Amino acid sequence: MATSMFKLKGILGALLLCLAGLAAHGQDSPLKVEIKSAQVKVNNYEAFAVSTVIRNTGTEEQLLKAWSCSYPNQWVSDIPSVRLNLVSCKKNDLLEIHLKPGETFERVLSIRTELSAGDGKAEPVTFRLGIKSPTSIIGQENLPNWSNPITVSVTK
Repeated sequence: MATSMFKLKGILGALLLCLAGLAAHGQDSPLKVEIKSAQVKVNNYEAFAVSTVIRNTGTEEQLLKAWSCSYPNQWVSDIPSVRLNLVSCKKNDLLEIHLKPGETFERVLSIRTELSAGDGKAEPVTFRLGIKSPTSIIGQENLPNWSNPITVSVTK
């Protein structure tokens, strides 16, 4: 009887931990992602710079993990016509950045648009970028933390 009671308590404890993890996973992240481009007009297929800022809006220190060289590989676009320009590197370290409340981590990404051929007229393209964790846990989704949307005028 004591053994089955011990097993029952263990199962109940594991279930509570799983539920707590699911509840925490559904909460908003204290790390907010902001993007902006100095260029409002770009040419189709040509690279342009997008500044990324990851801000700790929470009340506790947050740990951000980022690749030293392949940082662009952590990013995705919410539309297929906006592509990140990836970089090659010889040494790629996983950085652990500790952000105190209010602190930011800033880097620049090189991106491009890939729209179908056009008649030379400009077309507005609105997109968001999302950063994913460089490490993931088997069985858990590695969902991106999405930025604010920005719009650029693309000449095709």
